[in-house]
Amino acid sequence: MVRVAVLDRERCKPKDCLLVCRRFCPMVRSRKEAIKIEQGEEKPTIVETLCSGCGICIKKCPFEAIHIVNLPDELEGECSHRFGKNAFKLFRLPMPRRGVVTGLIGQNGIGKSTALRILAGEIKPNLGDFESPADW
Repeated sequence: MVRVAVLDRERCKPKDCLLVCRRFCPMVRSRKEAIKIEQGEEKPTIVETLCSGCGICIKKCPFEAIHIVNLPDELEGECSHRFGKNAFKLFRLPMPRRGVVTGLIGQNGIGKSTALRILAGEIKPNLGDFESPADW
């Protein structure tokens, strides 16, 4: 099972909570750096490959800044766009057909506007590689 760990950087306040997410993480307690503080950063980074998906950090975070989403394995290869480390991932794009009206419906925050901006050419999709700029 693939996991996407999302850290809301605006809500995360490590000075106020003293990093309870890191203190209670079972992977960190077993000496695996699943939640770490990068050099020069004040906010934690969740290493998705080491995360067990237990949800303890989600429950312990007083600011509700952490979300972990478990994904089926087959979606991992179809990442269309990713905004950054521990940030939003968009899987697959809608396929508009000529002469047919295509509607996008769904919850807030699942990527409808991002998908439309990619199809309109406003955003260049990076195919999940957020560290190098999109090139086409």
